[in-house]
Order: sequence, then C-alpha cells, then structure tokens
Amino acid sequence: MEWETVIGLEIHAQLSTRSKIFSGAATTY
Repeated sequence: MEWETVIGLEIHAQLSTRSKIFSGAATTY
C-alpha cells in the first residue's frame, strides 16, 4: 500500500504540473 500511495502522489503531482503548463500555454496562445 505504501508503494501505491507514493506512485499515486507522484502521478498526481505530474498531472497537476502538466495541467498548469497546458493552462498557461492555452492562456498565452
């Protein structure tokens, strides 16, 4: 369960950063 929690947190962080980058690019262009 510990590994699953760590992986979940990493995926969540990556998704949040990607969403921020995409949203920023969308507003820029």
